Amino acid sequence: MPFYRNHNNLKLYYELYNGHDESFSENLPIILLHGFGSSAGFFRDQLKVLKSKFRILVFDAEGHGKSEKNPNEDLADHLMNSMVNDLLELLYILEIDGPFGLIGHSLVGGGIAQQLAILFPEKVKFLILLNSGTIVIDNPIRNAFWNLLPQHVRINFNRIVSENVEDLLDKTIPFIRGAILDEKHYSDFFYEKFDGIIESEIFEMIENPLDPSDIKCPTLIIGSELDNYAPFWMSKEIHDKVENSKLERIAMAGHFGPSQRSEEYNRIIWKFLHQQGL
Repeated sequence: MPFYRNHNNLKLYYELYNGHDESFSENLPIILLHGFGSSAGFFRDQLKVLKSKFRILVFDAEGHGKSEKNPNEDLADHLMNSMVNDLLELLYILEIDGPFGLIGHSLVGGGIAQQLAILFPEKVKFLILLNSGTIVIDNPIRNAFWNLLPQHVRINFNRIVSENVEDLLDKTIPFIRGAILDEKHYSDFFYEKFDGIIESEIFEMIENPLDPSDIKCPTLIIGSELDNYAPFWMSKEIHDKVENSKLERIAMAGHFGPSQRSEEYNRIIWKFLHQQGL
């Protein structure tokens, strides 16, 4: 199995399809980015279709799938930062210097794809966001907070949070603490300090979402009407901010729509790629 060592000497797993096949040498590489708690295997249904024509790169983020976890990772460290750095290292090792296309799933994979499209506009030729959004939940603290929110709060997140942020924090912090810390007893000072870290992370998450308005490449945004994790309003919000974008809504599918309704997702993706002349 293919692995590489990143700058932290962690062994990270990747898969490269058609990378050394001369018949694919002129075809644009496509990089697929998975979400928090997922892995490269999430895209198996998309790979079946895409690898017939394109060079494809997928990899497991640190601590995901077959990749090693950083033993020195802090609970407040951000997965998106490490994934961006790890991907850039992998592209250098594989001598992929661009241009390339990006497909990102969920709030983390899609968030990284958005960041890369803004950082490297000359390299990113197209962007496809699957059930994504602009809220950054890329560490255990933020992920626990997001998962504790009821469906109606996520669907009306911006309004409810602006009106009830202190109440939400009071209700969720004890559960976040319990979900993350082990059962051994800590001092009151430790709990107070840890609660402060939780509060800081959540406030930062609420107050500083991603801003996709600087994305200039052709962008396809696919959301699902039954998505409880990244509700459809998030996909529409990105569409409203990205000038050169197309929005598709999938009926009767949830957050894992690319697997649940793979034929529908693949049809839309393939049509978009064809429209880009690929």
